[in-house]
Amino acid sequence: MYFRKTLFALTLAACLPAAESIASELKWTHFGLRPLGMGNAYVAVADDYNALFYNPAGLARLDGWDMEILNPRIGVSATTVKTINEFTDLASSNSSGVESTLSVFETMTGKPQWINLGMTPHLIFPGFGFGVGLDIGGSMVIHRSTISADLDAGVNAIVPIAFAKNFLEDRLSLGASIKGVYRQGVDREFSLADITAFSKSNSSSSGNQLKDYFIGGMGFGVDVGMLFTPVTVGEPTFGMSITDIGGTPYKELSMNGMKLGAPRPREPSVNTGISFKPIKTGSYYVLTSMDVHAINQPIHFSKKVNFGAEWGLSKALKVQAGLHQGSLSGGLQLDLWLLVVRFVTYTEQLGSVAGESAATSDRRYMAQFKLII
Repeated sequence: MYFRKTLFALTLAACLPAAESIASELKWTHFGLRPLGMGNAYVAVADDYNALFYNPAGLARLDGWDMEILNPRIGVSATTVKTINEFTDLASSNSSGVESTLSVFETMTGKPQWINLGMTPHLIFPGFGFGVGLDIGGSMVIHRSTISADLDAGVNAIVPIAFAKNFLEDRLSLGASIKGVYRQGVDREFSLADITAFSKSNSSSSGNQLKDYFIGGMGFGVDVGMLFTPVTVGEPTFGMSITDIGGTPYKELSMNGMKLGAPRPREPSVNTGISFKPIKTGSYYVLTSMDVHAINQPIHFSKKVNFGAEWGLSKALKVQAGLHQGSLSGGLQLDLWLLVVRFVTYTEQLGSVAGESAATSDRRYMAQFKLII
């Protein structure tokens, strides 16, 4: 009975007028917490395991090996936390009618909901490394004017094996990676007819079942990268990476003997950056950086340009700050050898232009822990 009231309230909420939210996330690789804390300006930094995903050339400049096996990560958006709290309060109160449920959906519709779980196990050496970027979760936006819901959820994985080498007295570093990619889940807009039909008989008005809307595929791609540091004073570095050279298509998978639709191919992305260390002593340093991502893609420049900075105390403590798509980001990394804690907050701009609407600015929080190794 309560489910029917909730579905009815969702239908009414969808009919209320509101601005559309365009779920368009610029995601050209597996993003790491430390880079996101620096505004995601990391192409010319690439000095830890995140080089596997941002710029494989950075592996050539490592000064030792690093391995993490169990490093779970969790992320959630501010709007999702608010929605969970409102539904929790609603469930614990006596106000479980249509009007009360509708008021919750009133605050939910038109705003992005996002949650993420994942891990990044890896093993890296100077000049070589491999790892896994695993993401489970997704995002959802309910539109009122079109009475629909955009849903992008499932499992995504990037598995790179990378090589790198230094040249010109270690001033030039070149790297490349071969990577496997995997994706399975849902990525489409569901109409009200689909939502209503699925709630009754697990099939839509067209006769399709929920599994017919699943996509799944795997493929192989290639990334290359370069770092160039002309002088040692301040370590000014120019970086460039090209991910998914020529595009990386997915080969469709099967589920219960039925082929799933193949996900959209991964588009090639040309990314550049510069970094500089204005302060570097024996115990601490200050690092600054700027990136331009997806130069070759027809995306507004406000979503491509990022700025970052980091203050580090040896390897034990790192504090990051930056501008990611025009919004402030910040992060913290505490490394106690057997325990590593990472935290970041940043805003993902889902509109076609960064900052065009508060409804398309998705403030997110992520935490990651390394346990033992």
